[in-house]
Amino acid sequence: MDQETRTHHAMAAVGGFFGVYALLIRGGTFGSSETSNLIYLVVSGLDGTWGPALVRLGGTACYIAGIVLAVLLRRAGKTARLRWGALGINLAACLGLARVPAETDPILALYPMFFATAVQWVAYSQAAGYNCATIFSTNNLRQFTEGTTEYLCSRNPEQLRKLVFYGGTLLCFHLGAAWGWWCVKRWGIPGIYGCLPLLVLPAVFLRAEGKNTAVPC
Repeated sequence: MDQETRTHHAMAAVGGFFGVYALLIRGGTFGSSETSNLIYLVVSGLDGTWGPALVRLGGTACYIAGIVLAVLLRRAGKTARLRWGALGINLAACLGLARVPAETDPILALYPMFFATAVQWVAYSQAAGYNCATIFSTNNLRQFTEGTTEYLCSRNPEQLRKLVFYGGTLLCFHLGAAWGWWCVKRWGIPGIYGCLPLLVLPAVFLRAEGKNTAVPC
């Protein structure tokens, strides 16, 4: 397992924490993707409930803004800076989310998470030659199941490598979710601070990556 893969798996734990925190604290709203938010945005528009529609539109704008920022940094050849930036944005999101009152609209309350997870998605979407998200699990589950099935049928070493990579991502994501569940049950809204220690490990791995790729004088 190389440093990039270690960093990827560590960030998956952060993604799992964010996911369970949003679901448990903000009324079952998943703050790491836009699928349900966009569906409810359409429904709100069709129902003529423009207040909720505008709030959801703002959440979508935060998500899009995070992706745009990350892509621009990547296109500028600043991938390392993007990855460090994603950690910093996650840190800022944790600090902000801890201060949002419980009575706040769930979508509005998750604006920092929409932005942070969008940046994280772009910054940590590639490792070991695979396209793999660290903020949600549906495609990762498909890839893991597909790789396992292919390996059992063919004994192809590449399929074994694939299932180990995606299996590791799923494991780390749900370990992060389990830690998030414990923090939320114990501390409620301030439980988001429990994500801060999870940001240390990817920072350590990123630093090691930088040292390994440094060009000697």
